[in-house]
This record gives sequence, C-alpha cells and structure tokens, in this order.
Amino acid sequence: MPLTVVALLGAVAGGFFARHLYAVMDEASEPLPESSTVPSPVPEPPGLESVMLSEAAQRHPDSKAVRDLLQRHFDAINESHYPKWRTTVVRAKRINQPLAQWLQEYRTTEDGTIEVHRIAPGPGRTLRVVMSFISTQDQDHAPKSVPAECLRWRVVYRIVPEGEQLRLGQGLPESSLPRRCEDD
Repeated sequence: MPLTVVALLGAVAGGFFARHLYAVMDEASEPLPESSTVPSPVPEPPGLESVMLSEAAQRHPDSKAVRDLLQRHFDAINESHYPKWRTTVVRAKRINQPLAQWLQEYRTTEDGTIEVHRIAPGPGRTLRVVMSFISTQDQDHAPKSVPAECLRWRVVYRIVPEGEQLRLGQGLPESSLPRRCEDD
C-alpha cells in the first residue's frame, strides 16, 4: 500500500510539472507584443489646451460648470478674443483690464496643460479653485518678477456667482506661484 501512495503522489507531481511546462511553452510560442523604443510624443509647452479635472475636482457638484467656465476663459486668451474673455470674469476685472491693457498683457500668451486639482467652498456662495497651467509668451510680456518665455503657474482662483453664471474672480493674494519651466 505505501508503494501505491508514493507512486500516486509521483504521478500527481509529474502531472503538475507537465501542465506547468506546457503552459510555459504555449506562452513562449505566442508572439510577443511589439514594444516601441520611441517614447510617446510629449506636447511642446504650453501643452494641451483642454481643461482637465483631477479625480477630487470631478467629485465636486459644480465641477462641470467650473470646467466649462475655465475652458471658455483659457480659449479666449489663446484666441486673443477679448469680448469672449470678458464673459468669463467678474465685473471688477472687466473694468480693471480694458482692451488695450489686456492686449498688451496677453497678445503673445498661450496657455495649456491646464489642470484643476481641487474645488472647495469659499465665503458666501463662492468657490476656490486650486489649479495649475503652463503659459508661454514673449519674455517681454511675462511678469516682471519672473521674465521667461515659459512659466508654470500654480494658482488659487475665486469663482463667483454673478447672476445665473459663474465668473472668474481675482486670484487670492499671494496664491500665484509662477516658476520658469526649465526650473523643473
């Protein structure tokens, strides 16, 4: 009887070994997926112009309205379309940035790689939007504090209800942190 048990255990072990060996051989006979040695193309700065939302920002109930507002805002800047830009900002910004000043500041600007990281409630019915984007412009039109052709911005903007629409308010004081793209 013990000899039968040993033989049976040997047969089972041999079966498992054969099964594993055949599986390995089958995998080896399948063609391997082609892999590219060329990296995926990375867009040149400023990158994609679509406003992206992080998972956390997507969960906010106003995420679609915020994304739509910011998309219109950045499209207006990238298209140098002042009347369209005016529809995205609060009255104070419209008054404080007349057409001539706006064109002087934005005429060479292109924004991209726009991501909303978080949307949080602010005072009253306002929202706070933590976001980042890349801005390219002639160095002469860059902020005097960081004169560069390519800047990475991390900002906190106020979003304010104005009538039935949301509008982009002023950035919070000390919330804009531009740095040169090449400093990464």
